[in-house]
Amino acid sequence: MTGAALLGLLAALAGVGLAFSSGLLISRAALRPEDFLSLTLLVTTVRALGLGRAALRYAERVVGHAEALRGAQRLRLALFDTVARFGRDLLAFERSGDVLARSGADVDARMFHALRVTLPLWALVAVVVMVVAVLLHLDPLLAGLAGVPLVVAAVPTWLARAHVAALAREESDVTRRHASALLDALASSSDGAGRVYAPALGVMTATLEDLSLRLGAVAWRVTLLRELAFGVAVCGVLWRGATLVAGGEVPGPLLAAVTLGTAAAFDALTPLAAVPAASALDRRARERAAMLDAVQPAVRAPAMPVPVRGGPLALVDVSVVRAGRTVVQGATVTLHPGDRVSLSGPSGGGKTTLARLLTRDVDPDGGRVTLGGVDLRDLDPDAVRARISVHEQDAPLLDGTLRENVLLGDHHAPDARLRTLLDALDLGHLPLDVWVGEGGTRLSGGERARVSVARALLRPSEVLILDEPTAHLDGTTETRVLDVIRRELGGRTLLLITHREAPLGLVMRHLTLRGGQLTAGAAGTRTAI
Repeated sequence: MTGAALLGLLAALAGVGLAFSSGLLISRAALRPEDFLSLTLLVTTVRALGLGRAALRYAERVVGHAEALRGAQRLRLALFDTVARFGRDLLAFERSGDVLARSGADVDARMFHALRVTLPLWALVAVVVMVVAVLLHLDPLLAGLAGVPLVVAAVPTWLARAHVAALAREESDVTRRHASALLDALASSSDGAGRVYAPALGVMTATLEDLSLRLGAVAWRVTLLRELAFGVAVCGVLWRGATLVAGGEVPGPLLAAVTLGTAAAFDALTPLAAVPAASALDRRARERAAMLDAVQPAVRAPAMPVPVRGGPLALVDVSVVRAGRTVVQGATVTLHPGDRVSLSGPSGGGKTTLARLLTRDVDPDGGRVTLGGVDLRDLDPDAVRARISVHEQDAPLLDGTLRENVLLGDHHAPDARLRTLLDALDLGHLPLDVWVGEGGTRLSGGERARVSVARALLRPSEVLILDEPTAHLDGTTETRVLDVIRRELGGRTLLLITHREAPLGLVMRHLTLRGGQLTAGAAGTRTAI
């Protein structure tokens, strides 16, 4: 912000200089000098300062906002890196509204801090020093009558900083809670449950309105005191200047110049009204960022990861406990390269948890999960996940086009490849540019599942984990999807989580997870659920 600060200082000084030279020019011209050319220097000065002030202010805005936007880009990338550490467990630490507030309001508060706090304060200091220095050369009392009100006018802003800061912080917190509740209400509106949030949203809206009025009351009081100081300064300068002119100590034309210059100096005080709130919001945003940085995710990469090698993916005497309940106990299974294994069990029995162990989205409370004989906790999680492709049961889709969602599997896949795969999955009626909506809400449950399956199949990987890939499909469509999976599987290892009979034709052996215990059997001897 050094360049923007310098340009801002020059623009503020040019504004005061323009008022000063304009007053001097008007006064000199009013006296009708015999040689009008004697005003040429003043005319040129006024023109130069007028054009220069506008150009400097424009350049300061361009440079300052460009740097602020670059800073915001860095902050958002850093925030993405921070929240990405939590993986699927992010919402265990942060609600979606909080994440939205961090990437929006918090980043904005930090982005604009320099523009709304630092630069206005530096500009004010420069203007006060300039005005006092010029007037001090003419008369110490004149300098005091202009400089003291300038400084005093800034005092109410300083005195109100604690109160404004408290209001701004409260407004920020209520806004964050309001955003979270609003997102929940919008997400629930499709089934009519959104109205449940209406009373809470009404209360928070009223609170925000009250906080805005209280902040506005502080602002008008500060503005009133500033205008009173302005009146005192102008009257004082006129009184002392008239005395000096009457005594012959100061030329008459300087009186208008000094008065207009003093009046223009108060323009530097106008941005101070936003300083306390902007400073408080910046501190609050930094505190929230520090709090998030201090939270450690459940799964962390090792300081010195072991290089990832190929080989079997295995659970060795693994146990997982959640909320005091044993989800998986003593599970041991090995998935060799090219294995095709199915997994079934009661709903909520731990099947998804077992799959998340293999992708290291969770770590076991007991035992080990290994890849090529190496504990996953000794490997880089990103390197492990790069070898695994997953279709989840809830089939998460992003708010974008069908093409963008499927390309998450392979960014380099051509449209012809996407179209062929989607057609085979009985999605030929969906154009690649169709908008799927937030979470895929514009698609049916079966369509969302097949889009997720297409994305998983498209991803280059050594292991394919499919969690209920045909749960929402009729028999005919299920058969088509299973044929596509069989064709696209190649030599990859397959773990298929399913409650249905038809997908079992893809596998060579079957596992059942019941009561935390993992038992094995042939694919054709599936245990009843």
